[in-house]
Amino acid sequence: MRDKVLVIEDEPVIGEMMCILLEIEGYKVISLNDTASALRKLKAEEVALVMLDLNLAGEDGRDVCRYIKEQPDLQHTPVVLVSASPDLPQIKEECGADDYLSKPFELADFVQKVKDSISRGQASNVA
Repeated sequence: MRDKVLVIEDEPVIGEMMCILLEIEGYKVISLNDTASALRKLKAEEVALVMLDLNLAGEDGRDVCRYIKEQPDLQHTPVVLVSASPDLPQIKEECGADDYLSKPFELADFVQKVKDSISRGQASNVA
């Protein structure tokens, strides 16, 4: 079993697809659809990556990303924003995310983004 990935996505079909792809690749996956549960889980368990939807049922993923990046014990956890927003590159910079993935995405691109983000996160934790 490889690293643990936290998926925060409120669209059931997209969240399920992301989880299946990650599990096929050997990752342990925690899938949640609300930010309150996600933040509790982040405090309780160490994860290698957070895949974060921007538009969560009445909540804004930007705020979650900012929160993660402001916490001394979480700030080194890579966060990849996942959204159909055309402003994703700018939003990434504003909230301090490590990367982004535009919806709709190719399955191979998703898997590669996860691998690259975890590798970069592990490298920065060693440095």
